[in-house]
Amino acid sequence: MYLVVINVPFRGCGSGAAEVTSDWARSLELLRDSFHGRFGPIVVAAPELPPGDGPIGSQASQRLEAERDDITFVRLGDTRWRARQFWWHHREIRAKCRDLARQADVVHCGINNLWQPYSYFGFRAALWAGATTVFVQDGDAIGRLFDLVAGAAWHRRTFTTLYCRLYYELTRRAVARADLSLLKGHAVNARYAQHARCARDFYNTTFAEDDIIGADALAAKRALIQQEGPIHCLALGRIVDIKGLDHSIAAIAAARQQGAAVELDLIGDGPDEPRLRAFAERLGVAAAVRFCGRRPYGPELLAEVARYHLLLFTSTADETPRALFDGLAGGCGLLAFDLPFTRQVVEEIGHGAVVPRGDTAALAAELVRLHTDRAALAEWVWTAAQAAPEHTAERWYARRAAWTIEAYERDISTKRIHASGSRMATDIHS
Repeated sequence: MYLVVINVPFRGCGSGAAEVTSDWARSLELLRDSFHGRFGPIVVAAPELPPGDGPIGSQASQRLEAERDDITFVRLGDTRWRARQFWWHHREIRAKCRDLARQADVVHCGINNLWQPYSYFGFRAALWAGATTVFVQDGDAIGRLFDLVAGAAWHRRTFTTLYCRLYYELTRRAVARADLSLLKGHAVNARYAQHARCARDFYNTTFAEDDIIGADALAAKRALIQQEGPIHCLALGRIVDIKGLDHSIAAIAAARQQGAAVELDLIGDGPDEPRLRAFAERLGVAAAVRFCGRRPYGPELLAEVARYHLLLFTSTADETPRALFDGLAGGCGLLAFDLPFTRQVVEEIGHGAVVPRGDTAALAAELVRLHTDRAALAEWVWTAAQAAPEHTAERWYARRAAWTIEAYERDISTKRIHASGSRMATDIHS
């Protein structure tokens, strides 16, 4: 079996069924399909969200059934636990991880939260059981944590420094022992790849080839951009303070004051929505900034994304968002704050621009420039759509599956050689 030990929660629905967010369900289905049954069923060990304890996540949920979908969920703990409660139960969590690892061919894990390290427990269990290990680092957690405490009180910055030192050391040791390390983005690779036995950079995408904007729709969108109508901008994802959406709204307001015809839709929901609505009203752009609510992840959402011209991403903390690639599928240009990952994507694909992090005036200036130079935006749109086929989920999961199978076969071969050597030594001594 292929075991995933992770902090992402699920809600059990009885009879082998579970409810998860639609994007996580899509990722698990892609993972399952990429192996074509090579390792048997997918088993996900994770904390469980109790019935009636709020939504499963920021997106619409999807039900997965073990018998139908070949994906089974195992409860490791309770999402309501605080750190103290987790550590009260740590022995039974470790024991359950070891029991699952003994049955697994491959264990897929990483390091998420050091206060409740479910995934790291899974990695340690895999080493103990001798399973092939795939260690996944989906973004530069250390860079992000330091971004989030920039300007905070000294004691918080000191605590974060100590936390990050421990996080770095555990991750460094993990990649040094893992059979395969999947490290997302140049910043993560720069931090850890030198220590890894086998490291691969990867992108995490979930759109299918069928979701890419068609040639006729792309041509129509480029023609529409060349006209004098508004540039339709999109912010995609959860509406929370750390996403920096107030910068996007302020840039829209500033660009409109300079005569640019720009509008912004926000697809997603979250606790920061009331504050941002009030902020848009204060800036006088409530009519040009629309809050569209959340959507389930799938073809309908991606078809909606394809109606926009420009994806705005203005988080001021380091992130590696999947939404950047959903924008490719929709043929959207990208205008973002300069983070390590956004710069990497723009430099590789050439479908947009980054401006200094937190510089709303520079963001507005770029919107004004695109309003004037419609041909440049039309070129961004075309470039995004042309790059999309190379970044479909099918292609990326096929790459990851090939790397995993290669690591598994290398691991099995090494174990056979060691076993053969041990038998020879035994025969000689006997």
